[in-house]
Amino acid sequence: MYLSKPIFFILLVLLVAAPFWTARALWVMRSVKVKGVFGFTGNGFAGDQVRLDYSVISFPAEGKEIWFNGLGNLPYKPGAIVPVRYQPDDPYDARVDIFAGIWGDVLVYSGVPAFLLLVLFLHRKVVPWGSRVRLTFKRPFIQITSSKPSVHG
Repeated sequence: MYLSKPIFFILLVLLVAAPFWTARALWVMRSVKVKGVFGFTGNGFAGDQVRLDYSVISFPAEGKEIWFNGLGNLPYKPGAIVPVRYQPDDPYDARVDIFAGIWGDVLVYSGVPAFLLLVLFLHRKVVPWGSRVRLTFKRPFIQITSSKPSVHG
């Protein structure tokens, strides 16, 4: 099967990103929305010098008060109501129900490989412009072919 360079790289990005987006979409569909309460801002360290803030949030589930660590730098004060999503079969699998809380890590985990593939796509020596990509079930599985006919005497 022959594919143009743009189609090949679009399919490659989808192949890399789809597992992250699909898993999170399924997580969101199975999750339950509740109102949580912002408890306090916790502090941690990454290495010796880097200080990290995180939010400590509680919400009711299964007749208990569940606490979890959420995103850092949230604009809430202690006692503020915070939207939360959690998995009914595992209430400790909870997230703050805002875009960054639900999709932020997915954007990073899928965005970094997508960015690297974009760099490879734009680099003329990796897959030259105007070339086509041949996919086969035998070795080599991927071949780069020129779309211009070669002129050999």
